[in-house]
Amino acid sequence: MGEFSRVGKWAAPAFQVVALLLMVTWSTAQGDDGLSEGAGDEVGVSWYDGGHDYVTDRLQRAAVWLDDFFGDPRAEKEKQASAYMHVVLDAFYSGVEDQSENGVRFRGGVDLPKLDRRLRLLVTSDADSTVTGRELAGTAKDDVKDTDGAVGLSYLFRDRPGHKFSLGGGLSGGLSPALLLAGRYVHTRHWTTNTASHVTSTVYWKSEDGPGVSTLLDYEWSPDADTLWRTTLFGNYKEEIRGLEWSAQAKWAKRLNSKTAINVRGGFQGQTEPNSVLSEGWLKFLYRRNVLRPWLFYELEPGFSWPESLDYRGEPTFAVRLEIQFRRD
Repeated sequence: MGEFSRVGKWAAPAFQVVALLLMVTWSTAQGDDGLSEGAGDEVGVSWYDGGHDYVTDRLQRAAVWLDDFFGDPRAEKEKQASAYMHVVLDAFYSGVEDQSENGVRFRGGVDLPKLDRRLRLLVTSDADSTVTGRELAGTAKDDVKDTDGAVGLSYLFRDRPGHKFSLGGGLSGGLSPALLLAGRYVHTRHWTTNTASHVTSTVYWKSEDGPGVSTLLDYEWSPDADTLWRTTLFGNYKEEIRGLEWSAQAKWAKRLNSKTAINVRGGFQGQTEPNSVLSEGWLKFLYRRNVLRPWLFYELEPGFSWPESLDYRGEPTFAVRLEIQFRRD
């Protein structure tokens, strides 16, 4: 029976990956009928408005390009590809006992036809991280083994400049799946030509753990078209523990050329229940390069971790990742 459970645990995520890849392939094979639209009206735009918009868009593209190059989930929310799939072969080493992991992570989505690109089928190898929004927060270690895959649907009810609201539901786990429901609102505000903030608020419910609510705040500064500074604050209140899980991270990212980028990030995380504690701090340097094909990337990420379990004694970490991307815009 134990062997059967292990097979079931691997079979479910494997089926999700194969199913989504088939849908991505189907979507890619479709023609581009109906994609050509007439040019928007640009009459009456003054030269100074046009210049302001040009500078703003150019600096905003730095954040979009860097997120897209690094495979950050934020990029999918901005670019809205009609079909995508990211598969990551991940090997993570930590000097902290029982934190080294290796395996396969994945996430993907595909727009369902004839619904104005608002209804999307989604799959992920880490249901909890995706539903709560923690996948955007940054962590000290790679979560590969102790995660449950999920498949679900998300419908975008509102999509206006600065405002997005969606509702979704799905199933996670293997032979005895859990039900997931979530509502998410994203508010974006551009403060200057090179600064912006994004607030992501999520209310969710999991049949196994009950309800929860999370908020994530990004504050971004792009001093030039190749550089991004981002500060991220995250809080997740879980009814299961009647407490708050929180984290804070600062990141600097730099495009070196069209095929290479680096980033440096540091942060810490903790919780308020069952004991209020700062559980871990980290500092990481990441080198990422596009090789051989436009859809193939590798990463090297050395770093240090300061866990509460070792009385905050510094321990080295190192991650090697190979990422394959499938996409149709």
